[in-house]
Amino acid sequence: MEDYRHRPRKNTPHVVKAFDAETGRYLGRAVDITADGMMIVTGRHYTVGRLFRLRVILPIMVQHKTDVSIDARVIWCEADSNPNYFKTGLQFVNLPGEDGFLLEDVMHKLNLVG
Repeated sequence: MEDYRHRPRKNTPHVVKAFDAETGRYLGRAVDITADGMMIVTGRHYTVGRLFRLRVILPIMVQHKTDVSIDARVIWCEADSNPNYFKTGLQFVNLPGEDGFLLEDVMHKLNLVG
């Protein structure tokens, strides 16, 4: 599998949940995250190239917000070691200004980026 990351990956011990912002459906839990994207563990296989409008629930409140909205594209999806789950790589697309800054602020506060 080709490595698409441009920044170092950091595993997160914090619970960071991702939802489909349009349907409200739970997509999965982030297991690592960068300013460019994240990997989530999901219960479904997602097609490479699929676009999502994500609602990411932050583990801490920042600027009176507990979630951010982010557009993301599936760049890979593969079976997890647990056959009931898949690992899915998401690349953030057109990270919106305010929510992009919020996400980076949270990542720095939680030491998720160097």
